[in-house]
Amino acid sequence: MPCSVSRKSGYFQRKPEVLILKRNRFLGVLLALLLAMGVLSPDAWASDSPLPNAGGEMADLRTAPETGLEGWAADSEALASLMQFVRESVDETSEHYIPPVDRIAVFDFDGTLYGERFPIGFNLWFNVWRALYDEGYTAPEELKNYAAQKEAYYLYGTEIIPPDARTLELFNGSGLFEGLSWEEYTDLVRRFKELPVWGFEGMTYGEGYFLPMLSVVRYLCENGYSVYICSGSDRDTVRVMLEGTLDQYIPADHVIGTDFLYEASGQGDQAGSAYHMGTDETLIISGCSDERTVKTNKVFAIKREIGRQPVLAFGNSSGDFAMANYALQNTRYGGQAYMLLCDNIRQDYGDVGMAEAFAAKCEAAGYHKISMRDDFLTVYGENVCKIPLKTELPGSSDVAAELPHAA
Repeated sequence: MPCSVSRKSGYFQRKPEVLILKRNRFLGVLLALLLAMGVLSPDAWASDSPLPNAGGEMADLRTAPETGLEGWAADSEALASLMQFVRESVDETSEHYIPPVDRIAVFDFDGTLYGERFPIGFNLWFNVWRALYDEGYTAPEELKNYAAQKEAYYLYGTEIIPPDARTLELFNGSGLFEGLSWEEYTDLVRRFKELPVWGFEGMTYGEGYFLPMLSVVRYLCENGYSVYICSGSDRDTVRVMLEGTLDQYIPADHVIGTDFLYEASGQGDQAGSAYHMGTDETLIISGCSDERTVKTNKVFAIKREIGRQPVLAFGNSSGDFAMANYALQNTRYGGQAYMLLCDNIRQDYGDVGMAEAFAAKCEAAGYHKISMRDDFLTVYGENVCKIPLKTELPGSSDVAAELPHAA
């Protein structure tokens, strides 16, 4: 279904416009007919429990016998290898059987489960919005100036004047949120989730998930896998982002990420080990971990928080290679790793040149490659439309697009 395209000056001033995706009723009728004729058995389909799609309605992501999982191309080699691995891992008669306690799958978040071309990774764009457009909040001048430069760079590729180390630390860490209670921060993320996604029609930031990857998460959970997210993004942010989409499969305690530092509202200068928090106090953001959960830090975090080596790892960048290698080291069960290639320029702001270079690295490392162009039938849903642009995104060799004017 075609989408109308509208452009308004002042990107963050736009009101959310949510298009509701319709269910595929024909598929349901076809399924009922095939079941009645005995062509299919009920076991050929996964659970009927739905996942929210990019339009907000509950999407039916049942296993499709002709394509494997909803949203995937029928000839996807990556999907075929994954499904074979899962089938053997749950078959108690197979030499590749994996006990449920060891069925651990880890996913990166931005660019693996969730889009990161809106126009950049969620955390960075969220910080830009907080500094420049959050009504009722006045950012420190140095953070506001730096955020304005970052926005111009993300949208138009203009030069950034390097800030002092303290400003950079505060912008990339907790400097825009320090002093907020945990509840206030949560509400802030929920507000941002309602905004329309940059560069697309018919989707909000809370809905910016890759639908085929949502079906993979559910498929794994229905086959007894414990699914974790291990992300360089702020852990508390990701937890809120999962609400209403993946939290039924990935609970809050299965989210690993970079941590905010907290203090009790009445703690003052006392150390937490010496202070007794009262019943009338709340948690206040006081800083951010010095170490982002990226690269080998992901492996450290998995070891610390899960305590078991994953058998499956999913990522989309070199920052996920260490996590992928950790899964491949699981020779007991023959671990596998999958990497998404951002090569879809029709339904997303992909970069074919960058994807090809990344694919070569993945092949050399022994990872399975998932092409968002060739392996996905859809990225965000059939009624989510990419806005035609005229200028290339910074760092992109293939994207043709006109960037919405930012106020």
